[in-house]
Amino acid sequence: MAPDEFSLITKQAPLFLGYIAHPSANRTSSEWEDQLPSLRHRASHFVLKKSGFFSRSYTERAYGCTFRIPILNGRKTYISEPWLADLISLLFRLKEGGFIDVGVNLGQTMLKVAAADPSREYLGFEPNPACADYASSLAAANSLPYTVIPAGVGVETEILMLEMYRNEETDPSASLVANFRGKPLSRKPVVVLSFADVPTDFVPAKTSIIKIDVEGGELPVLQALLNTIRIQRPFLVVEILPAYTLENLERVTRQRSIEDMLRAQNYAIFRVRYGPKEELIGIERIDEIGIQDNLAMSDYLLCPKEEAARVLLALEKANA
Repeated sequence: MAPDEFSLITKQAPLFLGYIAHPSANRTSSEWEDQLPSLRHRASHFVLKKSGFFSRSYTERAYGCTFRIPILNGRKTYISEPWLADLISLLFRLKEGGFIDVGVNLGQTMLKVAAADPSREYLGFEPNPACADYASSLAAANSLPYTVIPAGVGVETEILMLEMYRNEETDPSASLVANFRGKPLSRKPVVVLSFADVPTDFVPAKTSIIKIDVEGGELPVLQALLNTIRIQRPFLVVEILPAYTLENLERVTRQRSIEDMLRAQNYAIFRVRYGPKEELIGIERIDEIGIQDNLAMSDYLLCPKEEAARVLLALEKANA
């Protein structure tokens, strides 16, 4: 908190608290005693709100642009993964259409899309209500006409349990896959939408890129988006966390199902490579995701095979 904010609060709070504590001719002393705790709380909340304590913001330079970053009830986004900003910018140059963001979290990718091409349509899905609310505020703070739907994406429209593994409301490691990281600290019911149930007014007419970051839930998302993948042939940027060992049967089975789906749709698999500062170095074509244990090797570009040569040439030129 800035010194001037603290000064404002300390000067105004006693006035409000003193006012509400004063006996009223229209109330008995016992009535005031009953109401005092809630009134003090509401008055303090009012003072803090008026001083901007709950809704502050600051500007930050990222990806060649300046963004306003709101701080809402202690929540804020953070700048990360510059390799992804570079990859989005490159892929936008190769294909027209909007951006579908499955797993918005706090809007980290949203800012990358805005930096690459603010004219592109953006549709985001985020099942955690706390994250979806913040991401919508982030878009509004930067005058971005983006849509964030507070729901996940799946084969069917249903209520699932979001499992939380950190003691924070916006846990980026939360997963819709039961026991994905072992026993969760907590669970909360959330909405998952079949993509077929999303109103067409929200969906970009053309889709250039689909980003999927859903902590183990990639397969049902890809299955839900299969029709869009088959017809529009978007680029897919997907995080697939390691299986670590062959004994991790659930992860290995999901991974192989994804590989089968990609082969059926004539998509090539590229593993993204980035440097120590998360700068984009390149992409490496692989036949299968395989068994590995390196989190830095968990990001993939899934590319229509007919576009693979153009992508590699564009990257070569960008790195020249």
